[in-house]
Amino acid sequence: MDAPAEQIRSYLARFSSPPADLVDAFIAKGRRALLAKGEPFIRLGETEHRLAFLHSGIVRYHLIHPETGDDVTKDFSFAPGFSLSFGSAIREQPARVAITAVQDCAVTLWPASAWFQAVNSHVEWQKLGRKFAERLYLRKEDREIAFLIQSADERYDALSTIFPQEIERIPQHFLASYMGVAPESLSRLKKRRKKEG
Repeated sequence: MDAPAEQIRSYLARFSSPPADLVDAFIAKGRRALLAKGEPFIRLGETEHRLAFLHSGIVRYHLIHPETGDDVTKDFSFAPGFSLSFGSAIREQPARVAITAVQDCAVTLWPASAWFQAVNSHVEWQKLGRKFAERLYLRKEDREIAFLIQSADERYDALSTIFPQEIERIPQHFLASYMGVAPESLSRLKKRRKKEG
């Protein structure tokens, strides 16, 4: 059996049970690709929205701050899982968030329209789409609350809990940007933790 296709099937089955023939038809529309570290999957302003399933690797969601010109990290996605510049794809607008490989990634790619067509094709696909949307919302809400009430130390603890293995594979300047702190501050925080630990 095709290992990448089986990985996608197994991942989808964690959330819902669309008919196997519809899942197979969706998978068949995808194409395999490799993204090199630093290679963009979606560029800012791009109008051709794509969905990726990450078989391996990490991607970063980021944008350019309009006043400072800083490259700001919004989020990360980890294998196995899907990646999409969701808000822009839903609105059919140019991408407001870029997605770039943090490390080499093996992916399957589809036009975003293939996902939306699948979600509208069957009640189990709709359930899947709802569960993914719920996960995105909860992640977004947790992040907003963290910025409102948690210290940098507490945010780092939370990240260490959410993705304990992956956190070590993310370059420090990206992680610092995601946490809303300067790289030097994150470095001091980590050094202090080592001394205390």
